[in-house]
Amino acid sequence: RVDVMLTDERRVPEDHERSNTRLIRQRLLQDAAAAANFVNIIPEDDAALAAKSESLAPHLPISVMLLGMGADMHTASIFPNSADVTHALGTDQALAFVQPPDGLEPRVTLSGGVLKGAMARHIVITGAAKREALERARGLSPEEAPIAAILAGSTVHWAEG
Repeated sequence: RVDVMLTDERRVPEDHERSNTRLIRQRLLQDAAAAANFVNIIPEDDAALAAKSESLAPHLPISVMLLGMGADMHTASIFPNSADVTHALGTDQALAFVQPPDGLEPRVTLSGGVLKGAMARHIVITGAAKREALERARGLSPEEAPIAAILAGSTVHWAEG
């Protein structure tokens, strides 16, 4: 049995050009991989966040998690300098709503606890700027650099890009 679940998603319709769900369905869940179970993390509406979080319990902890990191040291959709960073890192729920500080689409993200609870965490970064940001994150708090919340015990994969 293989479950596929995003760590975060923009709160846009699934057919929207910026939807990661659309990309997963179009590019990953094809041919033999179409047999995988896609676990949707998007709640129906704001009031359904707690119920959607609870529905993820059978899929947790995550066995293998692949994450990226932005040059601003965000991971999933947990952004430094966001009004939601402390909540997203510390909530007991599996999911949190976040508003990126750059004014882009609101998002839903797996919480810091779910990210840290993954049995195998892999962080993929490319380029010298992100490598420098990752090294800076090692000395910062998770609120300043959300990637810092999950670095310990994670495997980092870096390419010059």
